[in-house]
Amino acid sequence: MSDQPQFDFKANYFKFLHHEPTPLIPNSFVGNKVMGFGAINGPAIEKGAQFGDRMDGFGNKWEYPATGGGAGVPDVTVTPLDDICEWRDQITIPDPSKFDWKAAYAMECQMIGEPNRDFEAVDFGFGNGVFERLAALMGFEEALIAMAMEPEATEELFTAITDYKIASLDYIIDAYHPDTITYFDDIATEKDLFMSPEMYRELVKPHHKRFAQACLDRGIIPIYHCCGHAEAIVEDMIDCGWVAWSSVQISNDVEGLIEKYGDHFGFVGGFDSNGPVAREDASPEAVDAEVVRCLDTYGKYHRGYCFFGFRYPNSLDPAVIASFMAPIAQKATEYAFELMMAGK
Repeated sequence: MSDQPQFDFKANYFKFLHHEPTPLIPNSFVGNKVMGFGAINGPAIEKGAQFGDRMDGFGNKWEYPATGGGAGVPDVTVTPLDDICEWRDQITIPDPSKFDWKAAYAMECQMIGEPNRDFEAVDFGFGNGVFERLAALMGFEEALIAMAMEPEATEELFTAITDYKIASLDYIIDAYHPDTITYFDDIATEKDLFMSPEMYRELVKPHHKRFAQACLDRGIIPIYHCCGHAEAIVEDMIDCGWVAWSSVQISNDVEGLIEKYGDHFGFVGGFDSNGPVAREDASPEAVDAEVVRCLDTYGKYHRGYCFFGFRYPNSLDPAVIASFMAPIAQKATEYAFELMMAGK
């Protein structure tokens, strides 16, 4: 058929997910349809209704600033939880059976287009993992204090959040029919983890592992999203059952990680998303050069790496945002084909 691609990008992407050699360096936006959080803010039960009351199922109120391309951030004037020991009285764990997941899917298809499942894998981005949710409810400082001072109460809340996440899976699968689920839980800054590796392993990891295993039990491939410098817990990510880490940033030794773990774990990212090339005023030449650097440096192993890069303009206009994102994906695809044709 005339609309059939000459290269099977979906199959190539699945080779990456299954830790097989990839003839073409994969790109997370080509052959893969990103839905849920990551494409937009995702279902309102998680991130509020951008064009509604902005409240989510936990009692967080969200803002959608243009400086982040409309990505939701908690409204700091609303603090649902001020005492971790009183979480049962102060917040509500939502019931996923009461939310219309199919309506959320239909709305996303209207906004970003329906996936072509013949040619695209479908990823559902599930925002607000246990640490992100705690930070949204209390603020980062209070969340970390709660983890240090009241680990038992924190553990109880993390268990309740994870119970909700797992209970949501069957509704997500029924509505979105995803191939993968990306679980968002940023636990690191550009310099290091927000917490010690030991605290992560004691309080956070068990809930990551339980969610990842619940995905695997349902035949869904689980991917972990964490920005920042988190290479200290890569082996924990692997132990949890995640198949890949997205979006790994250059504060980590990306090349070294691919060399060491790329035959059984994937790394999605590599683009300097916090540097000058990601700014609104970056030149097309600088952006293209960064894409080339990523593919030359990380893609040469033809295993364990999938390109991901983004820039957000100071705008809420989807067309403007797309005009910044599309050239990155296009350049990455074109250059990947150049490398493949050259036998590199």
